[in-house]
Amino acid sequence: PEGYSIALCRQVAAHIQQQLGLPDLQLRFVAVTIGQMLSAVEQGQVDILCSPVDETLKRRERVSFSLPIMISGLGVIVKSDAPADLLGALRGEAQDSGPLWRGNLMRQFERYTFAALAGTHSAERVQQRLRALGLKSTPVLVENVADGIKLVANGLVDAFFDDRLVLLNQQASVWNGEKLLVLDRLFIETPAALAVARGDEDFRLLVDTRLSQLFHGAEGEALYRLYFGEPSAQTRQMFMLYPRP
Repeated sequence: PEGYSIALCRQVAAHIQQQLGLPDLQLRFVAVTIGQMLSAVEQGQVDILCSPVDETLKRRERVSFSLPIMISGLGVIVKSDAPADLLGALRGEAQDSGPLWRGNLMRQFERYTFAALAGTHSAERVQQRLRALGLKSTPVLVENVADGIKLVANGLVDAFFDDRLVLLNQQASVWNGEKLLVLDRLFIETPAALAVARGDEDFRLLVDTRLSQLFHGAEGEALYRLYFGEPSAQTRQMFMLYPRP
């Protein structure tokens, strides 16, 4: 396991070892699928989900959440040589001048196919966006991020929608950024957090205490920069607003 949220979980584990006087406490990572992730927390298979997820009221019926650890959002990845009209539409560069523009956009998009991750809010949001534009097409659903990006790289779909930070990581580590482009645009911005069991406020307090310590100081920003580069204005605002004194 590797990545920003994994590093945060390691920090939390070290804090628990120190606070509870448990130097021999072992840290074990358990791989779970997207479909299993909340159940794994509910059923006690894991104490904390080290993959950040959007906090929703529906999910809060099943699990609790830490303080937000990043500003997440729906992003998109395309081929570097994608058609200009597709790039313009996805970037929101076209100006809405009424029904004529809307009809033009619909005709443009009808030529293209899109993919999203099955069983996620990304897939639901892409479907909602297509319906809002009056398009009858539905996105191709894939089981994992690598499959979605591979479809784009091989020209089988024109764009793949998923969390933008995940797409950036995949672009850099898997495809070296040679053929693919992650657009700057966030279609939806949402804070993402770590899931923990409901009803265990003592554990949640330990988690939030360490996260607050990190985000209040330079250490948290340095950790973020290590994985994602310079924090955006939204991320800096998160570091200011969410940590507790």
